[in-house]
This record gives sequence, structure tokens and C-alpha cells, in this order.
Amino acid sequence: MQTLPDELKTPLAVLLLSIADDKLMLGHRGSDWTGLAPILEEDIAFSAISQEEIAHASALYEMVGAMQGQRADAVAFGRPPEAYRCAELVTVSDEFDWARALVRQFFCDHFDILRFDRLSRSAYAPLAALAGRIHAEEATHIEHADLWMVQIGRGGDESQQRMQAALDLLSPLAGMLFEATNGIDALEQSKVYPVGDADLFDGWLADVQRVAADAGLTLNVARPAPDAVGGRRGRHHDGFTAVLDEMCEVYRIEPEAAW
Repeated sequence: MQTLPDELKTPLAVLLLSIADDKLMLGHRGSDWTGLAPILEEDIAFSAISQEEIAHASALYEMVGAMQGQRADAVAFGRPPEAYRCAELVTVSDEFDWARALVRQFFCDHFDILRFDRLSRSAYAPLAALAGRIHAEEATHIEHADLWMVQIGRGGDESQQRMQAALDLLSPLAGMLFEATNGIDALEQSKVYPVGDADLFDGWLADVQRVAADAGLTLNVARPAPDAVGGRRGRHHDGFTAVLDEMCEVYRIEPEAAW
């Protein structure tokens, strides 16, 4: 399928916005660690991963913009807070706690690689091609996150306690990564967002639990209830508007600027 049917454009735009908004916010939060990560090599690595998250978001915004007749910058930065579809996990502050930053990245990387695996098999060829490229880059993100989880989890009593505390704090938010977007059923039925052989949540949970167990850590994440309403439908925590204002400040000053 080279041309997307009109009735699928809005559901696909919403799905892609949920992914792009996650990645933009995750990259924004991750970039706060530039110059502050525990060691120089990790400072470089985490900054590079954050840049890739923002680059992935940009590519998805370009696709949404093409469907809606808008510039990618307008899609990314020109919406009101309730129009953003990101999960709360990517928007809350890590309070410059390295363990929290890693756990958030860990949860999101394992989620992203499963989403892009599905999208790489999309019946909509332009989306499948883009998702395939991003999927390959997500594999390096997971390798990085898993390595740090295991190293810190096995690093000694204090480091294990800090990582476990971060898991305990963020695990209640992680399940809402799987909050369904509006119109997802139509995308699945048309195979624009094809359903795999395994349940997405079950596959993700098995992956993150395996790594946590290897690190000597435990986690307890629940699947969101079917009627749960959160970031995927525009309901955000009280501090979200402040995060968005900071991120969109330059765009709001000069919306038509070319970089």
C-alpha cells in the first residue's frame, strides 16, 4: 500500500504522535544529562541516544505533517498541552537521579523496539520503510540500557538499592505506555499497524523482567485497564505544561524560523 486511505489518516496520525511525542519528551529529558552523566563515556553515549530519540521524533512528525498539510515543527511544537499523546513516564522529572533516568530509558527502549517491529511490517509501505530504519537503531539503545541495568544492579548494596528504588517509583507509570490510542482497532484490522503473534504487553513484560532478574532486581508492572485514560488521550500530570513551555519556548518566539 503506497497510498493511505483517508479514513485511516487520523488514527495513524494519533498513533504516530503518541510515538513521536514519547521520543521528543524522552530526548528532551535525556538531554538534561549532557555534561552531568557519571563518566565521560556515558555522557557522550546518553547524549547521543537523546539526539537519536529527537531525530526519530522528527521523522515521525514529518510523516504526520505530510498527512495533515503542516510543517513538522508546527506538529512538534505548535499544539496545546491536551493535544500531546505522550505517556507520563517520559514527562516526569528524574530529579537528576541517574537510576531513574536509566530505568525510564530501559522501559521505553524495550517498548519502542516492539512498536517499531510491528510498524516495520506495516501494509503502508512508506511507514514500514521508516520504521525498519528506526528499529535497527533501537537495538543499540536496548543494548546500552540493559548493560547499565545489570552493571548497577550487581554493583553492590547501595547501587542495587538505588536502582530498586527507581524501579519501584517508575513501575506504576510504565504500564500506561500501553494505553491504546483512538482508532487503533482500524489500524490493526487494515494491517497498517499489524498485530503480532504475541501480545505486545506480555512480550515487553517478559523482556524487562528477564533483564531485571539478571540484575538482581524485581519489578511489578500492571497492564492498564481498558478504560484507563492518560497521556495517550491528552490527560497529563500537573507539571506537564511547564515542561512543554520550556521545550517550545524558541518555536513560540519565532514559529517560522528555519534552522
